[in-house]
Amino acid sequence: MYEFEWKCAWGDADPHGIAYYPNLIDAMHRAGEEFMNDAGVAYWDVPEEYDIHFPIVSMDTDFERPVEVGDVLTISVDPDIGGKSLGMAFTATDEDGNERFSALEQHVCVSKSDDRPVEIPEEVRAALTDAVA
Repeated sequence: MYEFEWKCAWGDADPHGIAYYPNLIDAMHRAGEEFMNDAGVAYWDVPEEYDIHFPIVSMDTDFERPVEVGDVLTISVDPDIGGKSLGMAFTATDEDGNERFSALEQHVCVSKSDDRPVEIPEEVRAALTDAVA
């Protein structure tokens, strides 16, 4: 499991100091991007290096407790590497271990040339698998 730390800044919140939900989704997606980057297959380099990309095909999010300005969250990333898909389960907890939100992002591996689903290249699969081993 991979962990990413994120702090809720004033610009992430509404006038009452509560995090605006799209910014929480952005933080979650950033955690996934950092996981891939640290695994050696940066999300932004994959199209050029492997002639594929990983668009999101579904997303589900559950918000348990509000996130407020100044809160520091640890967002864990638990990948599920399929044949042609990559799922990323996220859990965001605060400094006291309370769950603030959880989510699932489902990606499909598609060919850059025709946007058809293809098998995840073995080099990408191995890098992602090794990153959580």
